[in-house]
Amino acid sequence: MPSFIINRCKMSSAPITHIIEIDVGVDLSNVLFELAQHRGRSISVLNGRGMVEQVTLRQATGRIITHQGRFNIISIFGTIIPSSTLESAGELEVNLSTPAFEVIRGIVISPLVASSPVILTVLSSSITGV
Repeated sequence: MPSFIINRCKMSSAPITHIIEIDVGVDLSNVLFELAQHRGRSISVLNGRGMVEQVTLRQATGRIITHQGRFNIISIFGTIIPSSTLESAGELEVNLSTPAFEVIRGIVISPLVASSPVILTVLSSSITGV
């Protein structure tokens, strides 16, 4: 289970910043989905660092490609909302670097598994009225 460092705020509707450390072998998409479900708030990923492995991405053309190996996170962003399924909860977009320093990018199709500890900065916000 990931570690959470949470900034407390007295106003429950106010946006809250979270720093999340995700352990090796854990699916980032699932952690964010569970956090949105548990908190009943939307989760916006602001940035992240670390490495992931065997990633499946939907590219802008609609083509789906699975990349094997370990990849360094250059950027990761997107919003996850509380939903009945991970597929309908929102999207994460990543830019990754291959070991040969090529950049691959696309929309994550779960799982996105950490191959090193991954640190994410996220913002949770109230979704009342949505």
